[in-house]
Amino acid sequence: MEDTKTYKWNYTESVTFEEFVKRIYPLINGPVTTLSECDGDMWLTDLQKLHHANDILFSILHQIKKEEKK
Repeated sequence: MEDTKTYKWNYTESVTFEEFVKRIYPLINGPVTTLSECDGDMWLTDLQKLHHANDILFSILHQIKKEEKK
């Protein structure tokens, strides 16, 4: 049986790639839609969502690069 690869989502939780995509999409989609609909204006909450998504992506990218070095 093959182990399912997981990535740290936060300090207490790891998720599969599929779960990661399901969770990251709303963090990015809402703010990007607002940007499109409001001619580049953005709500502060949308900016916070994008920053949160960026932090998660950075963390997972770091995990992937660390695994590649092994």
